[in-house]
Amino acid sequence: MITVAGYVVDEGLAYDPEHNLWVQRRGGDVVRIGYDPLGAETAGDIVAISLPPVGQAIDRGAPLATIEAAKFVGPLPAPVSGFINGVNESLALNPGLINTDPLGSWIAELDGVNEDAFLHLVAGAEAIRSWFAEAVERFRVQGVIAE
Repeated sequence: MITVAGYVVDEGLAYDPEHNLWVQRRGGDVVRIGYDPLGAETAGDIVAISLPPVGQAIDRGAPLATIEAAKFVGPLPAPVSGFINGVNESLALNPGLINTDPLGSWIAELDGVNEDAFLHLVAGAEAIRSWFAEAVERFRVQGVIAE
């Protein structure tokens, strides 16, 4: 774990810089996906999440889930393509877990994820540190997060 601009991020994860999601390799072609701390904060208090059905094929950019939050309502785009092989049912009962523990609250698990899917993700401590610091500054300048 590293701290960047006051946020704790896991340098062992890969990050989708466009949608502030993390992708965790679980072995083989399996990954888990969740919100990063900045994405969870900028969405606001998450009050509902609709999870996809197990077995569904998901293409990168297609809706992985639907989020209802204080500052955002809408689809959460998948950062990689694959097949849903599990969802975090505890989020259906308590979606606020994403806000209180974004790195520990995975949303969906996919299998069949191709290694090329990681080419557009940010990975490695230095790359993550640089990207995350820039993202925090961009959101602060836009007034999305407090100084």
